[in-house]
Amino acid sequence: MSSVSEAETNGEAPVKSDPSKSHSTVVLEVPFGQRLVREGLATEEQVEAAVSLQEEMARRGVFLRLGELLVARGVVDEESVAKVLSLQGTAILVCSGCYAQYNVVAYSAQKRYRCQRCREVLSQPEALEEVAVEDTLVADEWKDAFDLDGEGERSLGDYQILGRISRGGMGIIYKARQKRLDRLVAMKVLILGPDQPGDPEEARQDFRKEAQAVARLRHPHIVAIHDVGRAGEVDYFTMDYVEGLPINRALATAGLTEREIVEVCVKVCSAVSYAHGQGLLHRDLKPENVLFDRRGEPVLIDFGIARGFDESEDGGKIIGSPGYLPPEYIAGTHPYDQVGEVYSLAATLYTLLAGRPPRDGVDTVQVLRQASKEPVRHIRHVRRTVSRDLATIVMTALSQERMHRYPTVAEFENDLRRWLEGDEIALRASPLTRAWNRVRGKVAATIGLGVALILPITTGYFSWQLKASDRRAEEALQQHERERRELLLELVSTRIELARSLAAQGQSRAARQVLERLRSRPLDGQSKAQVEELLQTLQD
Repeated sequence: MSSVSEAETNGEAPVKSDPSKSHSTVVLEVPFGQRLVREGLATEEQVEAAVSLQEEMARRGVFLRLGELLVARGVVDEESVAKVLSLQGTAILVCSGCYAQYNVVAYSAQKRYRCQRCREVLSQPEALEEVAVEDTLVADEWKDAFDLDGEGERSLGDYQILGRISRGGMGIIYKARQKRLDRLVAMKVLILGPDQPGDPEEARQDFRKEAQAVARLRHPHIVAIHDVGRAGEVDYFTMDYVEGLPINRALATAGLTEREIVEVCVKVCSAVSYAHGQGLLHRDLKPENVLFDRRGEPVLIDFGIARGFDESEDGGKIIGSPGYLPPEYIAGTHPYDQVGEVYSLAATLYTLLAGRPPRDGVDTVQVLRQASKEPVRHIRHVRRTVSRDLATIVMTALSQERMHRYPTVAEFENDLRRWLEGDEIALRASPLTRAWNRVRGKVAATIGLGVALILPITTGYFSWQLKASDRRAEEALQQHERERRELLLELVSTRIELARSLAAQGQSRAARQVLERLRSRPLDGQSKAQVEELLQTLQD
């Protein structure tokens, strides 16, 4: 399967048009919009307005498909978009593994299509909740019928924008194809909204600083930077496109053992420790920022809020992901530093071992309040099967008091290596404890042999297997709910960006309509506050 330009498939990317042409000419140049009009689902004026908005947002580096814009503005619904795409021989399919969505050109119900990230089989959803897609797929026998180099508004310099991967605080990450070298890359684009706080030039400098900082890093488990540039008014940089999933999603389906999970974490620690050696703090360490590639190797990504050891503080703001931030940073009693990174890495390992984050919740304020005052629940109270020494390492690194943690990531990594090698871990132990550690393996083996000869262990084994199966099912359900929340947050960010663009063009009424539709969805506290704040701004 290969990626193709939407301009030649479903028409969701507009062809550059002559402003002097009539409304109907514009619609004819956008096949998707033309179909909408023919089916009586939208007027020519509505399509033209959406195309103009699409072009304006593209100039700022926000690439939305026409279907997304029309759904957000309430002109059509998701099922109408799916209907029109079906008339064009295109279907929106969803991955059951990672929930990525794709446009599939020349779709056939008799064929199987696989996700480009995790290789799970794609399927048509019973009800389409969102029309945004990560990429467009077309079978090899059809690819010559489409222009892979079509310009349109979904190109940025030498790069063809294929789809949106994720959205962060400073920008959007797209999947793109570099036309000159014919290679896939991940492209991060700086987004400066009309109401963006602070100095835009300062934001550009911070953005370039991120790219330059990561470009200096050369480590097998850190994403590599390829190109830093500017196209028109849009700043961007490109990096390796890692075909894989965030590590928590990947490991949930891979069925790795405890030992294999720790081996993966040691590699991540090695990458972070290397970055520290280069004077750089990542500051947003969490499972979502570690991808598990096709080779089964972890890759650390997203240095968007990274800082040098000697750089200024955050001006009283909390920067990062609340569930993985150290309590002293949240409470404002100590700046984020290497000991803070130890905490974040341990929280990541806790998530992978326990199947849930150390601090989980929908309400961000509640998570922050909990993190600043309450210690993390012991991992063996969540997952009894975690080895005692390993649990000791994890909980030490997650200590509420920073003085009780490992002072550096390297020391945390070293203790994990000792555990892997069966050596005594470096944490404090009495002489009696150290003596017991040296002989306990032999004692346990002897006792185990005696028990095996006496007890009917078969029944116990199957009982344990049944409980483990129930636990995995429960964890899969919890993971599903977390991923659904992440997808909703992505939708919220996109719709808020659209509302801001409409407001900047003087279309306050249309901006309010987008936000009112968004407000009807089940939002978390922070998202709801963002929507309400923007609505209040539009009313003032």
